[in-house]
Amino acid sequence: MQKKSETSKERDGTYYILHNCGDFTYVHLLSEPEKRNKCPAEMAGNSPDRRKKWILENQGPEGEFYMNGSKAGDVNPYFACMAALGLLAETKNCPITETEKKAVGRYLDWHTGILLETDGKMGIYRKESGKLIYKEKADSEDGYLGMYLFLMGKYLEKTEITDLPEYWKKGISLALKKIQSLMQDGITQVSEENTTVYLMDNLEVWKGLYELEHAGLKDMQAVSEMRKKLQAQIEKLFWDDANQRWRIIENSDLYHQKDFYPDGVAQIYPLIYEFPVKEKKKQKILYEQFTERFQWQKLTKKRNGFLWAMTGMAAAQMGDINNLLEMIRNYEAEYCENRKYPLYTGEAGWICMECEKLYSLYERKIKTGFLV
Repeated sequence: MQKKSETSKERDGTYYILHNCGDFTYVHLLSEPEKRNKCPAEMAGNSPDRRKKWILENQGPEGEFYMNGSKAGDVNPYFACMAALGLLAETKNCPITETEKKAVGRYLDWHTGILLETDGKMGIYRKESGKLIYKEKADSEDGYLGMYLFLMGKYLEKTEITDLPEYWKKGISLALKKIQSLMQDGITQVSEENTTVYLMDNLEVWKGLYELEHAGLKDMQAVSEMRKKLQAQIEKLFWDDANQRWRIIENSDLYHQKDFYPDGVAQIYPLIYEFPVKEKKKQKILYEQFTERFQWQKLTKKRNGFLWAMTGMAAAQMGDINNLLEMIRNYEAEYCENRKYPLYTGEAGWICMECEKLYSLYERKIKTGFLV
């Protein structure tokens, strides 16, 4: 049965959203005043509020976000940025609260401090005996720097802050300097020691540069030029025209069709990070192949120790409401009661961002009177 959702206005001013999801159908009734104060994503049971609450509960005293549990656990700045980004997700009826803004600001304080202290070489940290200690080296310096700029740019955009603390300016400057040092011909390598060039890392760097460029700061011409060059190089170096797929590694034909990660995820990574592919049709085909092959929305398998909730962002970019809703419902049913492994705060952050996108999709479709 084809999955459908409809919205309609009854004569008495009551709205309903009908969800026909194959195995069940339900109707959500809302009066006119209720509708004005409830976002469509929330009508479908997909408000980000609960996820945000859990992310906030996992923030430590210095501003750090733990993977899962603030009394003892890991702090991975890469994933912590994802959690913080989730706190910045909003809709016009569900705006960011001051508490959430302050929490992200505190995290950026912590992250920037560590960035400056380590001269841009972030690591993974663990809480032991009440203290955060350095545990191990980050596996991709370029990706970590990209995520920092992604969060910084998004925070500045959402809060409209232009008068930055001096050490934030130094943090941004250091991150850009480090990215430049890792660039060869406009594309970044993993680190000074590891010269491998990955598609996914470069997309994260591109996203960071893009968000910083559009954050409302002055003198972003150099950032814009760096981003444009990277954008051109990504498509030039990583797109395999002969096989109609994305290369995982520059100048490499290695590809395992049945491997979810990195081979499969790499094919939709440009969608996840909203990269402007020149030919949108080819990305649509890759998304459909990925969905058919891996059934990502079911969350039935723990892949590489993660849920990979970020895959839902690709669905959002494709306007695939049905599969995105299915993934969020599966996430709610399986993991949200006990917050058990492999759930972590970064996954919750992606779900929040996807709810934000879901709201926009509903708004767009509601105007036509039919959701497909």
